Amino acid sequence: AVVSTQSTGYAKNKKSRDEGQKQKEVAQLETFIYHYTELLSEQRTATRENVERRQARTADEVDDDDVDDVDDNDDDDEELVPYNPKNLPLGWDGKPIPYWLYKLHGLNLYFNCEICGNFKYRGPKAFQRHFAEWRHAHGMRCLGIPNTAHFANVTLIEDARALWEKIKAEKNKDKFQKETEEEFEDSHGNVVSRKVYNDLKRQGLL
Repeated sequence: AVVSTQSTGYAKNKKSRDEGQKQKEVAQLETFIYHYTELLSEQRTATRENVERRQARTADEVDDDDVDDVDDNDDDDEELVPYNPKNLPLGWDGKPIPYWLYKLHGLNLYFNCEICGNFKYRGPKAFQRHFAEWRHAHGMRCLGIPNTAHFANVTLIEDARALWEKIKAEKNKDKFQKETEEEFEDSHGNVVSRKVYNDLKRQGLL
């Protein structure tokens, strides 16, 4: 009975602590919300007044504001165009990447691929990557050639066709040739090829 009473008391204390922790977390959230409400009060008021002002405008005033917004956007676009005399690629921030990085990645080099319709790839990384991409795969499919690892770094149509013919010839060479490789045994126990066996059979020598 003593153990049971202690267990019950422990459970009640634990439940009480959990409820106290939850109330503390809720109080903290309420404090944050109240704090942010105070910080954003000016913005909320300005937004509400702006919406009310827009709702009270006439149709002519709306058209005039739209024209002004377009003009302002055009001016902003002109100001945002970065100075880029060397036509460097733009980075994640919309600004030209450093020239040393441009040279490091070989972005000053262009690689042409005839199989891709003479498409030019900027930099060796993009060039190597394009062999596994859709444009090169489509070009190979149009030529009737599988886009396998055998054709890596092959960019000319003539080279691709020549290599494909060579691969097909090697595959055919490895195939089992019935006329020369299939063996038969004649009535005397001699092993001969299929062609010789058929000749002997036609001559009635078997």
